[in-house]
Amino acid sequence: MIFRNKILVLVILLLITGGSAGFSGSPSSVENHPKHDFFHTFNGDLSASLAATKKGDQFGLVLFFGTQHCRFCHRMKTTVFTEPSVQQFYRQHFQILDIDIESNQQITLLDKQLSTYQDLAKDSRVRLTPTIVFINLEGEPVYKHIGIIADPQEFIWLGEYVLSGETAKQSFASFKMHKRRNSTL
Repeated sequence: MIFRNKILVLVILLLITGGSAGFSGSPSSVENHPKHDFFHTFNGDLSASLAATKKGDQFGLVLFFGTQHCRFCHRMKTTVFTEPSVQQFYRQHFQILDIDIESNQQITLLDKQLSTYQDLAKDSRVRLTPTIVFINLEGEPVYKHIGIIADPQEFIWLGEYVLSGETAKQSFASFKMHKRRNSTL
């Protein structure tokens, strides 16, 4: 009987609080966790952002394609992107841009043509979110990752995978497996 009362109290508390207090992927929790400057300020010009990577001696751009209602995107923004080690690694090597695939906001593409975020996503064949596209200094996409990466260390490994040139030699799954094996030794 005491157990049933505790369950009833828990259910009532969840109903009162909206039930999302412990779920880090809920949209309300995004407002409670700032981006901590993970994404670079983006003025809507991809060629200008790519030029900034050249000045900063970086590898290129990272385009994070998502939506406002994508729970997996929110989870990455509130758990992975807020980690200092992730922020330091990615800011050192890339310009990181947040692209809402449902937005009609104008964007200047690498070839200086005007487009929208929506059309950029279509042209990049983004069908699921999150999708993360790495673009080198020549403006060429070198790797596309589809889906959530919930572990900050794995997200750093994704960046290392691209930087090392291993995208042409092995899958990211193989690269991760070798990294995990070497990190436990």
